This record gives sequence, C-alpha cells and structure tokens, in this order.
Amino acid sequence: MEESAKWCERQILLRPLDFRTTLCERLWCLLQVFGFTLNCSVYARKMREVIASLLLLMASHVAAHCPLNIHIGNCSYRILCYNTISDLKFDGDCEGSSNYDVKIDITLQNASDTFHIGVDPELLATITTLTVHGNWPRTDLSFLDMMYRLKNLYIINNNIQQISNSPFRNLVNIENIDLSHNRIANIEDLFQFESRPYKMYSLSLAYNSIVEVPGDSFGELSSIRELDLSHNFIRELKEEPFCNLTNLHVLKLNNNRIKDLNGALHNLLNLRHLYLRSNQIEKIDMVSINTINHLETFDISKNHIEVIDPTLFPRHWNHFRNDSVCKIILADNRIAHVPNASIEVYERYRRNSDYKFVYTKLDLSNNSITHLEYYAFTLMLPISIDLSNNKLTDFIVNAEDLMYVQYLNLSSNYLNRLYYESFSAMHNLHNFDLSHNYMENFPDQSLSNTHNLKYVNITYNDILELHSLRITFHPEGGYLDLSNNGLSALVIPQNEAIGLKELALTFNNISDPYLIRLTDQKNLTRLDMSNNFIVELDESSLQLPQQLDYLDLSFNDIYRISPSAFYRLTSLRTLKLSHNHLKIIEHGVFRGLSMLLNLDLSFNEIGQLDSKTFTDLKKLGILSLSHNGLNILDNEGWLSHDLELIVYLDDNNLSCEWLAKALNDFKRGYSKMHPTVFKTVITGNSINGIPCMQEVQNLERPTSKYMTDERLLIICQKILEAVQKQTSLMKEFRWQLILQDEKKKSALNTYNTNKIFDF
Repeated sequence: MEESAKWCERQILLRPLDFRTTLCERLWCLLQVFGFTLNCSVYARKMREVIASLLLLMASHVAAHCPLNIHIGNCSYRILCYNTISDLKFDGDCEGSSNYDVKIDITLQNASDTFHIGVDPELLATITTLTVHGNWPRTDLSFLDMMYRLKNLYIINNNIQQISNSPFRNLVNIENIDLSHNRIANIEDLFQFESRPYKMYSLSLAYNSIVEVPGDSFGELSSIRELDLSHNFIRELKEEPFCNLTNLHVLKLNNNRIKDLNGALHNLLNLRHLYLRSNQIEKIDMVSINTINHLETFDISKNHIEVIDPTLFPRHWNHFRNDSVCKIILADNRIAHVPNASIEVYERYRRNSDYKFVYTKLDLSNNSITHLEYYAFTLMLPISIDLSNNKLTDFIVNAEDLMYVQYLNLSSNYLNRLYYESFSAMHNLHNFDLSHNYMENFPDQSLSNTHNLKYVNITYNDILELHSLRITFHPEGGYLDLSNNGLSALVIPQNEAIGLKELALTFNNISDPYLIRLTDQKNLTRLDMSNNFIVELDESSLQLPQQLDYLDLSFNDIYRISPSAFYRLTSLRTLKLSHNHLKIIEHGVFRGLSMLLNLDLSFNEIGQLDSKTFTDLKKLGILSLSHNGLNILDNEGWLSHDLELIVYLDDNNLSCEWLAKALNDFKRGYSKMHPTVFKTVITGNSINGIPCMQEVQNLERPTSKYMTDERLLIICQKILEAVQKQTSLMKEFRWQLILQDEKKKSALNTYNTNKIFDF
C-alpha cells in the first residue's frame, strides 16, 4: 500500500490532467494515498460517481467565464468564453422566439471536448455559430449532439488526429464546417447525417494529413458549393469521390501529391473554379477536359505537365455570360511547346451556339517554352498572356488572335527583336513587359499600332542609345521604364512618344545629362535619372520640358551645381539630390524653382549652409539636410519665409545652442523654419529628439558682435509693411470719397442745366 501511495504521489506531480483516463488514474491514486482500499467492482462504481461529480464541478468552477458579450442586434450576440460556457443571459423575447432570427456566435478558448457537461442543454441548443479552440488528439465532438440549430462550426488548429462516431449526424441546419489546420488522416464515414444537410454549402479540410479520399466520403453532401482539401497528402483520386457533388462551384486540391485526376471531375458540370497547384500531375485526361472547359478558373500550375492538348483552351461559350473572364494558369510546369489550335475543334464548339465574348487570362510563365505555333491562341480570346521566364527566341503569332490583349509579359526570355506582324492588331495593349531580354534597340516600329499603352517595361536589356521613339501612349498618359540598360544618350524628337508622362532611366550609363534631350515631351511630368554617373550640372545640362513636376538625380556623383542649372524647370515641385558628393551650394543654384515644394539634399557632404541660398524657393515646404555632417546652418534667411518649412536634420553636427535658438524662434513665431528629424534619438545630446553637439568653447564668429539682430529688423520691416498697406488703403478710401463727391456735383449740375432749358 505504501509503495502504491508513493507511486501515486509521484504520478500526481508528474502527469498532467488532460484526458479522462489520466483523471481516473489520479482519482484512484488519491484514494490509495488516503488509505481507501477498494475492490475492482466497487472501484468502478465509485469512480463513475466521483468522475461525474468532479466533471460537473470542473465545468462550473475551473476558470470558466464569458467576459465578452456583445449585443450586435435583435437577438444577435457575439460572445467570448474560456474553458466552458456559463452565466449567459439573453433577452426574454429571444428565448424560443420565432419572430426574430436568433444568432448566437460563441468563441470558446482553451476548452476540453467535454466542456458541455453541466451546461444547460437549452443554452447549447441556441448556438448558431461556434468557434472552439483546444487540444483534442482523439475526440468524438459529443458536444454537437445538442446543437441542432448550429449553422457555422469552426474547429481550427485543435491538433485533432481522429474523429469518431460521426458527430455531425444531428446538424440538420449546418451551413459551413471548417476543420482546417488539424492532423486528420481518415475521413471515411465522418460526414454521416440522420437527415441530409440540404443547407450546407462549404466544407474545409485544408491543412490536414489526408492521404486517401474514399468514394463515399461526401455522399450526403450534395448541396455543398465549396470544398477545400488543399495542403494534405492526397496521392490519387479514385472511386470518383466527388461524383455526387453536382452543385459544387469551387474545388481546392492544391498542394497535395496527386499524379492523375483519374476522371475524378466527372459529373461536376457546375464546377467553376478548380485549383490543382503544387501537385505531381503529368497529363490531363479527356474526361477531365470536358469539365475543365466549363471552368472560369483552372489553376494547374507547379505540376509536371510537359504537353498541352489543344482542346484545353476552348470554352463552352453558352455556359458563360458576355464579357466573362476565364483564367487558365499553367505556370511552373515543364511545357516546351505550345501547338497550333485545332480549327475543327474550334468550329465544333462554336457551331449552333450564339457567339459570346468570353475572355481568357492565360499564364504560361516559368516553363521551358522554346516555340509558339502561329495559331497557338486561336481557340480563345486572350486579354492577358504571361510568357515570362521561358526560353523564347522569337514571338511570331497570328496578330488577329491578340487583338483583345491588354497585358503581355515576355520578360526573361531570349528575345532580341520583335516583329510588326505579331503586334499589328494589338490596339488594346495596355501593359507590355519586355524586361530581361537581349534587345539592342527599342521595338518602336513593332508597337506603332498600339495607341493605348499605359506601362512599358524594357528594363535589363542591351539598349545603348535611342534617337527616336515612335509609339503612342494612352490618352491618360503612359509610363516607360528603360532602367538597367547601357543608355548614355536619349533623344525623343517632336511628335514621338506621344502621351509619355513618366520616364525611368535609373541604373544606366548617363554621365552627361545634356545628351538626354526631352524638351519636346510636352506631357512628361516625372523623370527618374537616379543611379547614374552624372558629375556636374550647369545651365545647359538639363534639356528637359518646362512642365516637369518631379526630378530624381539621387545616387549620382554630382559634386558641383552651377547657378541657374534648373532655371527652365519652372513647374518643378520635387527635386531629389540625395546621395551625391555636394559640399557647397552656391547662391542662384535654385533660380527659377518658384514652385518647388520638396527638396532632398540628404546624404551629401555639406558642412556649412546659408539659408539665403534658398531665397528663390518661395513655396518650399520640406527640406531634407539629413546625414551631411553639417556644422553651421545660418537660418536667418528663413525669418522672412512665408510658409512653414520643415527641415530634417538627422545625423548632423549642429550645436545645441543653435538648435535651441532655432526651435525657440519657431515656437515663438519669429521663424517659419521647423527643425525636426525622421527618427528621434534617445542617446547622446539632443533637444526634442534632435541630435546636437554640446559646445565646449565659444565658437562665435568674429563678426557676430557687430551684426544687427535680424529678427528685430524683420519685425520692424513687417510693421512698416503693415503701416504702408494701411496708408495705401486710406488713400484709396479718400480717393473713393472724392470721386463720389465729384459724381454727385456733376449729377447736380446736369440736373440744374436741364431745368434751365426746360424753363
């Protein structure tokens, strides 16, 4: 007895109270410890009584509460509970009401699968949505027996491995079951019902451990419209497991290990969206193709398909509305060749049916395609074609098949030229990606018939110079990206590149900006020439249009900017000159930039700066001087600035005395200059999170004691201006009075004269 008691004491300390078996052992041990000796029959009877009492006690008192009860409408509640469900009260009108649609949405945290023991059955019967979290490797979900009104059930991430006894049998009103993110392996006989759940529309078993789907797994779920079996270990589909799911619209089988469809899609004539991504499928059987032709979304990407059957592409147009869009995703396969479409098949599908515009988005990216047949796209009306990351050396197809194409991606191939014949009918092309190829010239002749271009990407090619650009962009404006080429010169004559609004020339070989001649581009508003090799800017360097709004010259090697370098850019609002080698900003550099709002001079080598340099920038609102190592910033020139000017001063060496004075001047309204930082500092010397240098000696400039306090002069000047304005108003008012008197005298004289003549 002593040994048993000691063993029990050790077990009580070591073993957790997780399951009924463990609970029984612990109770038996407790009885042994306290000296009770029971035979097996008495033990069994006593244990049943003790367990029942103890479970009732636990359900009522072990940290069980429902702290969050949100009343969201008439007889509608959203409730959060812990451990079990207790102490819930609803409006009297809602209990057993047929006048209101009662909705009780309960989320139960940290629960065991016996949480319902001791809970009022009538309360359980009112629940319509249940989300429950716990750790139940093996369970029978017995709490569902009393929840006959349940519509939505979410048992997600509960570590469930096995579910026994067909627990859903009484859920006659169920609409949605989500058992995702568990470890369920066997679903045979799991979905058995006393009465068929004709309202059920969605079932998710995603992220489980299912290997096999038996033929009768979903025999009683003919009403469901969405079935998610993704992210499991399913190897094959045999016995037609979906044959009775005639209402199914969405089927997700992606991220499994399926090798063959085996006709499993047979009878799914209402299926609209099929996801088979990340499997091991090598070919598509003809029975499945008959279903695939009805699909709006067919994703079979990331499989092992090598050959495309031409009958894969045509659509059954009579199943779709006009202007429907279908998606065929064949990316990340092993396709090397796209064959000609069969005209016979095409005519068979169109015969005896009204012609409808059913558009297709086709994704063939990340394959090994080396050749496209001329009529490869005849059996569809493509509006989007993605052929990126293949091995194409040319693109020769029937232009009439591409007349509706809006998006064409030919990036990451081996193209060095394009043919006009393939693009001549592409009047609707909006987005064209030709990046990462071997183009030495811009394909403007091939694109001469495309008048709706919005985005053209020619980055990462071998274009060294451009002296013409005979293309037309969309009336709303277009974006052209020529970055990462070897461009050193670009000339766009008048009446070319019509509608070009934004141009990117980053990461090229531009060293002389004078060779970038864009003065005739009247629609160009944004230009990015960052990450080039520009060293110097003078008055003639920037041959850019007057209406340019945004100019980025950052990440160059600029060490000097001459006065009036930007004088032509009178509409410029943003100028970026960061990450260069500027040490001095001369007076007059920003002449003409009266509309500039944002100026970035960060990450340069400017040690001293006079604010009078910025006198021409009347509307400047943001100035970044961060990361320059500034020692001296004379801000007296900003005392007369009309608008608030935010100046970023991260990582500089300005004195704390100067910073304190500048902040005080702004606070008191003497100055509009507002010193700040992008990131406040918490170590070292700082004021308001702005770093500064504590002076160890008086570094006052020799002439400072002879200088006039410009703040006082500015205030006096403003007073004089106000007096002058008032005097002007008084003079104007006096002149108005004099003019009125003269008008009255003139009118009186005219009246008297008329009276004399009348007499």
